[in-house]
Amino acid sequence: MNGKIDFRGIRVLSLDDNMLDTRVLEELLEGTGVILDATASAEEALKKLSREEYDVVMIDHMMPGVDGITLLKLLRDKHVCDGVPVIAVTGNTITSAKENYLQAGFSGYVSKPIDKNTLLETLAISLGFCRAAEDKPQKSSVLVVDDNRMNLLVAQKILADDYSVSIVTSGKAALEFLQYNNVDLILLDLRMPEMDGFQFMEHIKDQERLKSIPIICLTADDETESEVKCFELGAVDFIAKPFIAEVMRHRISRTLELDRLREDLQNEVNKQTHSLKKYSEKMSRLTRQVFRTLAGTIDAKDKYTNGHSLRVAEYSRMIAKRLNMSQQEQEDIYYIGLLHDIGKIGVPDDIINKTSRLTDEEYAVIKTHPSIGAEILDKMSEIPDISVGAKYHHERYDGRGYPEGLCGENIPLVARIIGVADAYDAMTSNRSYRDVLAQDYVRGEIEKGKGTQFDPVFAEIMLRIIDSDKDYVLREHK
Repeated sequence: MNGKIDFRGIRVLSLDDNMLDTRVLEELLEGTGVILDATASAEEALKKLSREEYDVVMIDHMMPGVDGITLLKLLRDKHVCDGVPVIAVTGNTITSAKENYLQAGFSGYVSKPIDKNTLLETLAISLGFCRAAEDKPQKSSVLVVDDNRMNLLVAQKILADDYSVSIVTSGKAALEFLQYNNVDLILLDLRMPEMDGFQFMEHIKDQERLKSIPIICLTADDETESEVKCFELGAVDFIAKPFIAEVMRHRISRTLELDRLREDLQNEVNKQTHSLKKYSEKMSRLTRQVFRTLAGTIDAKDKYTNGHSLRVAEYSRMIAKRLNMSQQEQEDIYYIGLLHDIGKIGVPDDIINKTSRLTDEEYAVIKTHPSIGAEILDKMSEIPDISVGAKYHHERYDGRGYPEGLCGENIPLVARIIGVADAYDAMTSNRSYRDVLAQDYVRGEIEKGKGTQFDPVFAEIMLRIIDSDKDYVLREHK
Protein backbone atom coordinates (compact mmCIF):
# COMPACT_ATOMS: atom_id res chain seq x y z
CA MET A 1 0.00 0.00 0.00
CA ASN A 2 2.74 2.49 0.95
CA GLY A 3 4.44 1.88 -2.38
CA LYS A 4 1.30 2.78 -4.35
CA ILE A 5 -0.11 5.73 -2.41
CA ASP A 6 1.73 9.03 -1.98
CA PHE A 7 1.14 10.11 1.63
CA ARG A 8 3.67 12.96 1.57
CA GLY A 9 2.32 16.04 3.32
CA ILE A 10 -0.74 14.27 4.73
CA ARG A 11 -1.36 15.71 8.22
CA VAL A 12 -2.79 13.30 10.81
CA LEU A 13 -3.89 14.22 14.34
CA SER A 14 -3.84 11.26 16.75
CA LEU A 15 -5.68 11.36 20.09
CA ASP A 16 -4.62 8.55 22.43
CA ASP A 17 -4.00 8.70 26.19
CA ASN A 18 -1.55 5.77 25.96
CA MET A 19 1.88 7.21 25.10
CA LEU A 20 3.25 3.76 24.23
CA ASP A 21 0.55 3.32 21.57
CA THR A 22 1.39 6.79 20.25
CA ARG A 23 5.05 5.83 19.97
CA VAL A 24 4.07 2.67 18.06
CA LEU A 25 1.98 4.78 15.68
CA GLU A 26 4.93 7.12 15.09
CA GLU A 27 7.13 4.14 14.21
CA LEU A 28 4.52 2.67 11.85
CA LEU A 29 4.19 5.96 9.95
CA GLU A 30 7.91 6.69 9.84
CA GLY A 31 9.08 6.99 6.23
CA THR A 32 5.56 7.17 4.78
CA GLY A 33 5.52 10.95 4.40
CA VAL A 34 2.68 11.34 6.89
CA ILE A 35 3.04 14.30 9.27
CA LEU A 36 1.81 13.04 12.65
CA ASP A 37 0.66 15.35 15.43
CA ALA A 38 -0.25 13.53 18.64
CA THR A 39 -2.05 14.52 21.84
CA ALA A 40 -3.30 12.63 24.90
CA SER A 41 -6.08 15.07 25.81
CA ALA A 42 -9.51 15.55 24.22
CA GLU A 43 -9.42 19.21 25.27
CA GLU A 44 -6.07 19.74 23.58
CA ALA A 45 -7.32 17.92 20.46
CA LEU A 46 -10.27 20.34 20.23
CA LYS A 47 -7.88 23.30 20.49
CA LYS A 48 -5.61 21.92 17.77
CA LEU A 49 -8.54 21.20 15.44
CA SER A 50 -9.94 24.71 15.92
CA ARG A 51 -6.70 26.44 14.90
CA GLU A 52 -4.99 23.98 12.52
CA GLU A 53 -5.99 21.93 9.47
CA TYR A 54 -5.62 18.16 9.36
CA ASP A 55 -6.36 15.64 6.61
CA VAL A 56 -7.28 12.79 8.97
CA VAL A 57 -8.09 12.49 12.68
CA MET A 58 -7.49 9.25 14.61
CA ILE A 59 -9.29 8.83 17.96
CA ASP A 60 -8.76 6.11 20.55
CA HIS A 61 -12.18 4.92 21.68
CA MET A 62 -11.45 4.09 25.31
CA MET A 63 -10.13 7.20 27.06
CA PRO A 64 -10.74 8.69 30.51
CA GLY A 65 -13.35 11.44 30.68
CA VAL A 66 -14.83 11.19 27.19
CA ASP A 67 -14.98 8.18 24.87
CA GLY A 68 -14.24 8.32 21.15
CA ILE A 69 -17.84 8.13 19.94
CA THR A 70 -18.92 10.96 22.26
CA LEU A 71 -15.96 13.06 21.14
CA LEU A 72 -16.77 12.46 17.47
CA LYS A 73 -20.34 13.67 18.05
CA LEU A 74 -18.96 16.75 19.84
CA LEU A 75 -16.62 17.50 16.92
CA ARG A 76 -19.44 17.23 14.40
CA ASP A 77 -21.83 19.31 16.54
CA LYS A 78 -19.20 22.06 16.87
CA HIS A 79 -18.33 21.83 13.15
CA VAL A 80 -14.68 21.75 14.20
CA CYS A 81 -13.44 19.46 11.42
CA ASP A 82 -16.30 19.19 8.95
CA GLY A 83 -15.37 17.02 5.98
CA VAL A 84 -12.30 15.56 7.70
CA PRO A 85 -12.35 11.73 7.95
CA VAL A 86 -12.16 10.42 11.53
CA ILE A 87 -10.80 6.91 12.18
CA ALA A 88 -11.59 4.93 15.34
CA VAL A 89 -8.60 3.23 16.98
CA THR A 90 -9.49 0.63 19.60
CA GLY A 91 -8.72 -2.69 21.22
CA ASN A 92 -12.40 -3.66 20.83
CA THR A 93 -12.30 -6.85 18.73
CA ILE A 94 -15.91 -8.07 18.88
CA THR A 95 -17.42 -9.06 15.53
CA SER A 96 -19.78 -6.09 15.20
CA ALA A 97 -17.25 -3.46 16.36
CA LYS A 98 -16.46 -2.11 12.91
CA GLU A 99 -20.10 -1.78 11.91
CA ASN A 100 -20.89 0.00 15.18
CA TYR A 101 -18.12 2.55 14.58
CA LEU A 102 -19.18 3.14 10.99
CA GLN A 103 -22.76 3.61 12.11
CA ALA A 104 -21.55 6.13 14.72
CA GLY A 105 -20.04 8.23 11.92
CA PHE A 106 -16.40 7.13 11.82
CA SER A 107 -14.96 6.81 8.33
CA GLY A 108 -12.76 3.87 9.25
CA TYR A 109 -11.65 1.52 12.02
CA VAL A 110 -8.25 0.20 13.12
CA SER A 111 -7.87 -2.33 15.94
CA LYS A 112 -4.92 -2.64 18.31
CA PRO A 113 -2.25 -3.88 18.00
CA ILE A 114 -2.15 -1.86 14.76
CA ASP A 115 -0.93 -3.57 11.60
CA LYS A 116 0.97 -1.19 9.29
CA ASN A 117 -0.66 -2.36 6.04
CA THR A 118 -4.13 -2.13 7.59
CA LEU A 119 -3.34 1.34 8.91
CA LEU A 120 -2.12 2.65 5.53
CA GLU A 121 -5.03 1.03 3.69
CA THR A 122 -7.52 2.63 6.11
CA LEU A 123 -5.85 6.03 5.68
CA ALA A 124 -5.96 5.67 1.89
CA ILE A 125 -9.63 4.69 1.87
CA SER A 126 -10.57 7.50 4.27
CA LEU A 127 -8.77 10.03 2.06
CA GLY A 128 -10.57 8.71 -1.03
CA PHE A 129 -7.35 7.42 -2.62
CA CYS A 130 -8.77 3.93 -3.12
CA ARG A 131 -11.83 1.82 -2.49
CA ALA A 132 -12.09 -0.71 0.35
CA ALA A 133 -11.64 -4.19 -1.04
CA GLU A 134 -14.13 -5.67 1.42
CA ASP A 135 -16.81 -3.22 0.31
CA LYS A 136 -16.55 -4.45 -3.29
CA PRO A 137 -16.13 -8.24 -3.23
CA GLN A 138 -15.67 -10.22 -6.40
CA LYS A 139 -19.40 -10.91 -6.43
CA SER A 140 -21.58 -7.88 -5.74
CA SER A 141 -23.94 -8.43 -2.82
CA VAL A 142 -27.70 -8.04 -3.16
CA LEU A 143 -30.23 -7.95 -0.32
CA VAL A 144 -33.79 -8.96 -1.30
CA VAL A 145 -36.54 -7.73 1.04
CA ASP A 146 -40.01 -9.24 0.49
CA ASP A 147 -42.63 -10.76 2.80
CA ASN A 148 -43.54 -13.35 0.11
CA ARG A 149 -41.19 -16.33 0.43
CA MET A 150 -41.93 -17.50 -3.12
CA ASN A 151 -40.77 -14.14 -4.48
CA LEU A 152 -37.61 -14.41 -2.37
CA LEU A 153 -36.82 -17.91 -3.69
CA VAL A 154 -37.44 -16.88 -7.31
CA ALA A 155 -35.20 -13.79 -6.97
CA GLN A 156 -32.50 -15.87 -5.29
CA LYS A 157 -32.58 -18.46 -8.07
CA ILE A 158 -32.37 -15.80 -10.79
CA LEU A 159 -29.44 -13.99 -9.18
CA ALA A 160 -27.46 -16.76 -7.43
CA ASP A 161 -24.97 -17.36 -10.28
CA ASP A 162 -23.91 -13.72 -10.58
CA TYR A 163 -24.37 -12.23 -7.11
CA SER A 164 -24.04 -12.96 -3.43
CA VAL A 165 -27.73 -12.93 -2.43
CA SER A 166 -29.20 -12.45 1.05
CA ILE A 167 -32.95 -12.61 1.74
CA VAL A 168 -35.12 -11.22 4.56
CA THR A 169 -38.90 -11.13 4.99
CA SER A 170 -39.52 -7.63 6.40
CA GLY A 171 -38.26 -4.07 6.52
CA LYS A 172 -37.40 -4.48 10.18
CA ALA A 173 -35.36 -7.62 9.47
CA ALA A 174 -33.57 -5.73 6.68
CA LEU A 175 -32.53 -2.97 9.10
CA GLU A 176 -31.19 -5.54 11.56
CA PHE A 177 -29.28 -7.27 8.75
CA LEU A 178 -27.77 -3.99 7.51
CA GLN A 179 -26.62 -3.10 11.00
CA TYR A 180 -23.90 -5.75 10.72
CA ASN A 181 -23.54 -6.33 6.96
CA ASN A 182 -22.66 -4.29 3.88
CA VAL A 183 -24.50 -4.75 0.60
CA ASP A 184 -24.13 -3.23 -2.86
CA LEU A 185 -27.82 -3.13 -3.78
CA ILE A 186 -31.26 -3.66 -2.22
CA LEU A 187 -34.30 -5.16 -3.96
CA LEU A 188 -37.21 -3.83 -1.90
CA ASP A 189 -40.85 -4.88 -1.91
CA LEU A 190 -43.17 -1.91 -1.29
CA ARG A 191 -46.14 -3.72 0.22
CA MET A 192 -45.14 -5.43 3.47
CA PRO A 193 -46.77 -5.62 6.92
CA GLU A 194 -45.24 -3.93 10.00
CA MET A 195 -42.77 -1.80 7.97
CA ASP A 196 -43.44 -1.31 4.25
CA GLY A 197 -40.89 -0.26 1.63
CA PHE A 198 -41.72 3.44 1.93
CA GLN A 199 -41.13 3.39 5.69
CA PHE A 200 -37.88 1.48 5.22
CA MET A 201 -36.56 4.11 2.79
CA GLU A 202 -37.64 6.90 5.15
CA HIS A 203 -35.73 5.19 7.94
CA ILE A 204 -32.40 4.87 6.11
CA LYS A 205 -32.31 8.10 4.10
CA ASP A 206 -30.58 10.02 6.93
CA GLN A 207 -28.14 7.23 7.86
CA GLU A 208 -24.74 8.03 6.38
CA ARG A 209 -23.67 4.42 5.78
CA LEU A 210 -26.97 3.24 4.30
CA LYS A 211 -28.39 6.17 2.36
CA SER A 212 -26.09 5.71 -0.65
CA ILE A 213 -27.00 2.03 -1.24
CA PRO A 214 -28.97 1.87 -4.54
CA ILE A 215 -32.53 0.58 -4.09
CA ILE A 216 -34.67 -1.05 -6.78
CA CYS A 217 -38.33 -1.37 -5.80
CA LEU A 218 -40.27 -4.59 -6.40
CA THR A 219 -43.94 -4.01 -7.06
CA ALA A 220 -47.04 -5.24 -8.77
CA ASP A 221 -48.50 -1.79 -8.25
CA ASP A 222 -48.47 0.22 -11.48
CA GLU A 223 -49.80 3.41 -9.89
CA THR A 224 -47.79 6.48 -10.94
CA GLU A 225 -48.14 7.96 -7.45
CA SER A 226 -46.19 5.06 -5.90
CA GLU A 227 -43.38 5.40 -8.44
CA VAL A 228 -43.06 9.13 -7.81
CA LYS A 229 -42.96 8.60 -4.05
CA CYS A 230 -40.28 5.91 -4.41
CA PHE A 231 -38.06 8.17 -6.51
CA GLU A 232 -38.53 10.99 -4.01
CA LEU A 233 -37.33 8.66 -1.25
CA GLY A 234 -34.22 7.65 -3.21
CA ALA A 235 -35.13 4.55 -5.28
CA VAL A 236 -33.23 4.27 -8.57
CA ASP A 237 -35.45 1.85 -10.53
CA PHE A 238 -38.43 -0.56 -10.50
CA ILE A 239 -38.86 -4.24 -11.27
CA ALA A 240 -42.40 -5.47 -11.80
CA LYS A 241 -43.85 -8.70 -10.47
CA PRO A 242 -43.97 -11.46 -11.58
CA PHE A 243 -40.20 -11.38 -12.17
CA ILE A 244 -38.73 -11.80 -15.64
CA ALA A 245 -35.20 -13.16 -15.21
CA GLU A 246 -33.50 -11.23 -18.03
CA VAL A 247 -35.16 -7.95 -17.03
CA MET A 248 -34.13 -8.39 -13.38
CA ARG A 249 -30.51 -9.26 -14.24
CA HIS A 250 -30.24 -6.41 -16.75
CA ARG A 251 -31.62 -3.75 -14.38
CA ILE A 252 -29.45 -4.87 -11.47
CA SER A 253 -26.34 -5.02 -13.68
CA ARG A 254 -27.03 -1.55 -15.09
CA THR A 255 -27.68 -0.06 -11.64
CA LEU A 256 -24.51 -1.55 -10.14
CA GLU A 257 -22.43 -0.38 -13.10
CA LEU A 258 -23.80 3.16 -12.76
CA ASP A 259 -23.10 3.04 -9.03
CA ARG A 260 -19.52 1.90 -9.66
CA LEU A 261 -19.04 4.71 -12.18
CA ARG A 262 -20.47 7.21 -9.68
CA GLU A 263 -18.18 5.90 -6.94
CA ASP A 264 -15.13 5.98 -9.23
CA LEU A 265 -16.00 9.53 -10.23
CA GLN A 266 -16.44 10.51 -6.59
CA ASN A 267 -13.08 8.94 -5.73
CA GLU A 268 -11.45 10.90 -8.52
CA VAL A 269 -13.15 14.09 -7.35
CA ASN A 270 -11.93 13.35 -3.81
CA LYS A 271 -8.37 12.89 -5.03
CA GLN A 272 -8.44 16.04 -7.14
CA THR A 273 -10.08 18.02 -4.34
CA HIS A 274 -7.44 16.80 -1.91
CA SER A 275 -4.66 17.74 -4.35
CA LEU A 276 -6.15 21.21 -4.84
CA LYS A 277 -6.52 21.63 -1.10
CA LYS A 278 -2.87 20.68 -0.54
CA TYR A 279 -1.79 23.07 -3.32
CA SER A 280 -3.92 25.85 -1.83
CA GLU A 281 -2.41 25.22 1.61
CA LYS A 282 1.07 25.28 0.06
CA MET A 283 0.37 28.62 -1.63
CA SER A 284 -1.06 30.01 1.62
CA ARG A 285 2.10 28.97 3.47
CA LEU A 286 4.21 30.54 0.72
CA THR A 287 2.19 33.77 0.96
CA ARG A 288 2.70 33.90 4.73
CA GLN A 289 6.42 33.26 4.32
CA VAL A 290 6.78 36.00 1.68
CA PHE A 291 4.88 38.51 3.79
CA ARG A 292 6.85 37.65 6.92
CA THR A 293 10.11 37.89 4.99
CA LEU A 294 9.09 41.34 3.73
CA ALA A 295 8.11 42.34 7.26
CA GLY A 296 11.48 41.12 8.54
CA THR A 297 13.26 43.10 5.83
CA ILE A 298 11.41 46.25 6.91
CA ASP A 299 12.17 45.71 10.59
CA ALA A 300 15.83 44.97 9.82
CA LYS A 301 16.32 48.64 8.88
CA ASP A 302 15.82 49.54 12.54
CA LYS A 303 17.81 47.38 14.95
CA TYR A 304 15.56 48.49 17.81
CA THR A 305 12.27 47.37 16.20
CA ASN A 306 13.06 43.73 15.53
CA GLY A 307 9.78 41.79 15.16
CA HIS A 308 7.68 44.98 15.35
CA SER A 309 5.64 44.25 12.21
CA LEU A 310 4.92 40.66 13.26
CA ARG A 311 3.68 41.79 16.66
CA VAL A 312 1.55 44.60 15.23
CA ALA A 313 0.00 42.10 12.80
CA GLU A 314 -0.80 39.70 15.64
CA TYR A 315 -2.25 42.42 17.91
CA SER A 316 -4.36 43.71 15.00
CA ARG A 317 -5.74 40.21 14.38
CA MET A 318 -6.55 39.85 18.10
CA ILE A 319 -8.56 43.08 17.99
CA ALA A 320 -10.34 41.95 14.81
CA LYS A 321 -11.22 38.63 16.45
CA ARG A 322 -12.76 40.40 19.46
CA LEU A 323 -14.79 42.48 17.01
CA ASN A 324 -16.23 39.18 15.69
CA MET A 325 -14.85 39.86 12.24
CA SER A 326 -14.87 36.89 9.86
CA GLN A 327 -11.93 34.49 9.65
CA GLN A 328 -11.00 35.93 6.25
CA GLU A 329 -11.15 39.51 7.56
CA GLN A 330 -8.92 38.53 10.48
CA GLU A 331 -6.44 36.95 8.07
CA ASP A 332 -6.49 40.01 5.82
CA ILE A 333 -5.85 42.44 8.66
CA TYR A 334 -2.94 40.25 9.79
CA TYR A 335 -1.30 40.66 6.37
CA ILE A 336 -2.09 44.39 6.34
CA GLY A 337 -0.41 44.70 9.74
CA LEU A 338 2.66 42.83 8.50
CA LEU A 339 3.30 45.41 5.78
CA HIS A 340 2.00 48.58 7.46
CA ASP A 341 5.55 50.00 7.74
CA ILE A 342 6.81 48.92 4.30
CA GLY A 343 7.26 52.60 3.38
CA LYS A 344 10.26 52.77 5.72
CA ILE A 345 12.21 51.16 2.86
CA GLY A 346 12.26 54.65 1.36
CA VAL A 347 13.61 56.33 4.52
CA PRO A 348 17.41 56.60 4.96
CA ASP A 349 18.86 54.24 7.57
CA ASP A 350 20.69 57.04 9.37
CA ILE A 351 17.39 58.77 10.10
CA ILE A 352 15.59 55.59 11.18
CA ASN A 353 18.42 54.56 13.50
CA LYS A 354 19.19 58.01 14.90
CA THR A 355 19.25 57.82 18.71
CA SER A 356 19.17 61.56 19.35
CA ARG A 357 16.24 63.90 18.75
CA LEU A 358 15.19 64.24 15.09
CA THR A 359 15.37 67.62 13.40
CA ASP A 360 12.21 69.03 11.83
CA GLU A 361 13.57 68.11 8.40
CA GLU A 362 14.33 64.54 9.50
CA TYR A 363 10.90 64.15 11.08
CA ALA A 364 9.35 65.37 7.83
CA VAL A 365 11.21 62.57 6.02
CA ILE A 366 9.95 59.99 8.56
CA LYS A 367 6.39 61.21 7.95
CA THR A 368 6.67 60.30 4.27
CA HIS A 369 6.80 56.55 4.95
CA PRO A 370 2.99 56.03 5.02
CA SER A 371 2.59 57.54 1.55
CA ILE A 372 5.59 55.62 0.20
CA GLY A 373 4.12 52.42 1.61
CA ALA A 374 0.75 53.11 0.00
CA GLU A 375 2.41 53.59 -3.40
CA ILE A 376 4.33 50.31 -3.05
CA LEU A 377 1.21 48.33 -2.07
CA ASP A 378 -1.29 50.06 -4.33
CA LYS A 379 -1.09 47.35 -7.01
CA MET A 380 -1.78 44.49 -4.56
CA SER A 381 -5.51 44.06 -5.15
CA GLU A 382 -5.95 40.56 -3.70
CA ILE A 383 -5.99 41.83 -0.10
CA PRO A 384 -8.49 44.69 0.31
CA ASP A 385 -7.21 47.83 2.04
CA ILE A 386 -3.59 46.68 2.23
CA SER A 387 -2.35 50.03 0.93
CA VAL A 388 -4.90 51.86 3.11
CA GLY A 389 -3.44 50.27 6.27
CA ALA A 390 0.02 51.47 5.32
CA LYS A 391 -1.10 54.98 4.38
CA TYR A 392 -3.37 55.90 7.28
CA HIS A 393 -2.08 54.04 10.37
CA HIS A 394 -0.53 57.29 11.72
CA GLU A 395 -3.78 59.27 11.47
CA ARG A 396 -5.28 60.26 14.82
CA TYR A 397 -8.94 60.06 15.83
CA ASP A 398 -8.88 63.80 16.70
CA GLY A 399 -7.52 64.75 13.24
CA ARG A 400 -3.98 65.67 14.36
CA GLY A 401 -2.22 62.76 12.62
CA TYR A 402 -0.58 62.41 9.21
CA PRO A 403 -0.35 62.25 6.21
CA GLU A 404 -3.83 63.78 5.56
CA GLY A 405 -5.11 64.78 8.99
CA LEU A 406 -8.22 62.59 8.76
CA CYS A 407 -10.38 62.33 11.86
CA GLY A 408 -12.92 59.98 13.44
CA GLU A 409 -14.51 57.38 11.20
CA ASN A 410 -13.13 59.10 8.10
CA ILE A 411 -9.99 57.11 8.92
CA PRO A 412 -10.37 53.64 7.34
CA LEU A 413 -11.32 50.94 9.85
CA VAL A 414 -8.21 48.80 9.30
CA ALA A 415 -5.96 51.82 9.84
CA ARG A 416 -7.73 52.64 13.13
CA ILE A 417 -7.15 49.08 14.33
CA ILE A 418 -3.49 49.04 13.27
CA GLY A 419 -2.99 52.47 14.84
CA VAL A 420 -3.88 51.10 18.30
CA ALA A 421 -1.80 47.94 17.80
CA ASP A 422 1.15 49.97 16.51
CA ALA A 423 1.11 52.33 19.51
CA TYR A 424 0.80 49.40 21.93
CA ASP A 425 3.87 47.68 20.46
CA ALA A 426 5.86 50.94 20.47
CA MET A 427 5.38 51.11 24.24
CA THR A 428 5.89 47.39 24.92
CA SER A 429 9.10 46.92 22.94
CA ASN A 430 12.70 47.83 23.73
CA ARG A 431 14.25 51.04 22.43
CA SER A 432 17.79 52.43 22.42
CA TYR A 433 16.83 54.89 25.15
CA ARG A 434 14.57 52.67 27.31
CA ASP A 435 13.36 49.16 28.05
CA VAL A 436 9.78 47.87 27.74
CA LEU A 437 7.41 50.17 29.64
CA ALA A 438 5.46 48.88 32.64
CA GLN A 439 2.11 47.33 31.77
CA ASP A 440 0.17 49.70 34.06
CA TYR A 441 1.78 52.69 32.36
CA VAL A 442 0.95 51.31 28.90
CA ARG A 443 -2.64 50.74 29.94
CA GLY A 444 -2.87 54.30 31.23
CA GLU A 445 -1.57 55.71 27.93
CA ILE A 446 -4.09 53.71 25.89
CA GLU A 447 -6.87 54.86 28.25
CA LYS A 448 -5.68 58.47 27.93
CA GLY A 449 -5.66 58.22 24.12
CA LYS A 450 -9.30 57.04 23.78
CA GLY A 451 -11.15 59.46 21.52
CA THR A 452 -8.04 61.58 20.85
CA GLN A 453 -5.26 59.44 19.42
CA PHE A 454 -7.33 56.24 19.11
CA ASP A 455 -10.77 55.13 18.04
CA PRO A 456 -12.46 54.67 21.45
CA VAL A 457 -14.02 51.33 20.47
CA PHE A 458 -10.74 49.76 19.38
CA ALA A 459 -8.84 51.31 22.30
CA GLU A 460 -11.36 49.73 24.69
CA ILE A 461 -10.80 46.33 23.09
CA MET A 462 -7.04 46.80 23.44
CA LEU A 463 -7.56 47.60 27.14
CA ARG A 464 -9.50 44.33 27.56
CA ILE A 465 -6.66 42.44 25.88
CA ILE A 466 -4.20 44.08 28.28
CA ASP A 467 -6.39 43.20 31.28
CA SER A 468 -6.55 39.56 30.20
CA ASP A 469 -2.75 39.42 29.82
CA LYS A 470 -2.02 38.91 33.54
CA ASP A 471 1.56 37.74 32.97
CA TYR A 472 2.39 40.54 30.49
CA VAL A 473 3.16 38.05 27.73
CA LEU A 474 2.22 40.48 24.96
CA ARG A 475 5.44 42.44 24.73
CA GLU A 476 8.89 42.16 23.18
CA HIS A 477 11.16 39.79 25.07
CA LYS A 478 14.91 40.25 24.93
